[in-house]
Amino acid sequence: MDDDARPHRTLAVEELLESEYITRMDCPAYSPDLNPIEHVWDALGRRSAARLHHPENTQQLKQMLIEEWVLLPQEMLHQLALSLWRRCEATIAVRGRHSPY
Repeated sequence: MDDDARPHRTLAVEELLESEYITRMDCPAYSPDLNPIEHVWDALGRRSAARLHHPENTQQLKQMLIEEWVLLPQEMLHQLALSLWRRCEATIAVRGRHSPY
């Protein structure tokens, strides 16, 4: 699933999707929240920002993100995956406009 961002529309991406027989799902412009990973990134960002010590370089940043990723509650990730069907139904119900999710 992508959000029509330019990096998702490069020739290399198009060729890869075609070679793997992957078809794109049309996503409404006003519903980027359909993708559960956006909520995971948000949770990861909040956890990282709440740390007492912030990274001073990219290596420390990478290590911090790995540590926080491992600590994300598995139940939250599971519930986000299960909610995808409801998110799609809600978006269809409002004809692609803003959904309650």
